[in-house]
Amino acid sequence: MRKKRHRQIRPTPDATARFERLSHSGSTWVDLMPAPANGTDGGTPGFWPVFDGLSGVDLGQPAKLDFAGAFTCSFWTKQSVDPPPGSERVVARDGGGLRTWVVTSGDPGGVITAYIWGVGFPAPGYKSVATPVSPLSIWHYTTFINEGAGGDLAVFIDGAEQGRAVGSGGVLALQVNNTQIGRENGPTTPYQGTIDTVRFYSRALSADEILRDYNAGKPAHV
Repeated sequence: MRKKRHRQIRPTPDATARFERLSHSGSTWVDLMPAPANGTDGGTPGFWPVFDGLSGVDLGQPAKLDFAGAFTCSFWTKQSVDPPPGSERVVARDGGGLRTWVVTSGDPGGVITAYIWGVGFPAPGYKSVATPVSPLSIWHYTTFINEGAGGDLAVFIDGAEQGRAVGSGGVLALQVNNTQIGRENGPTTPYQGTIDTVRFYSRALSADEILRDYNAGKPAHV
C-alpha cells in the first residue's frame, strides 16, 4: 500500500515584495521576490532576528512599495514585551510628521491597530482599524488590508478576520519617507520581539488566501 503524501501548502505567489533576514547577524533583510518566488519560509526556530527596542530594518523607498490604493501587508510576529509608549511599530511608512500607513502592536496586551493617511480624508487625516487582544510570547500571523477607495480596512489574525472598518479604505497620501520593519523613521516606538516573513501585495487578498497563507506558515512558527 502506498503511503499517502501530504501536499505542501504554498502561500499566495504574487507578492510584490517578500522580505526575510538571511543571516544571523546584521540588520540586512533581502527581498526574495521575484526570484526565487517560491513562497516558502526559510530558517529554523531560533533563526529569526530579535528586535530589542533599538534595532529595526530600513527598506528604503523602492517604487514597488508605493501603494497608492489597495494593498496587503502580512507578517509573523512574536512580541516579547509590551513596553511604553504603547504603540510599537511592526511595519510602517511613518515618521517625522510624514505619515502614510502604520501597523502597530500596542497596549493593552498586543492589540493590533492599523492606520492609513489618505488624500482628501477629513482632519486629522487618518482612519484606523483595531483587533482584540493578542497574547504576548506566542507566534501570530497578521494580515492588514486596505481595499482602496470605496472599500474597507481589515485586519486578520491567524487566518481569521478580527477587525474591519467599513468604508475606511482609501487612496494613500504617499509621503517621502522609508518603509521600516520594527520601528518608524526615528528612534521612538520600537517593537520588541521577533518578526518574520514580511510580505506586500499590490491588491487586497481574499479571506481564503489569507487562511491558506496562515496554514502554510504554521509549521515554521510554533
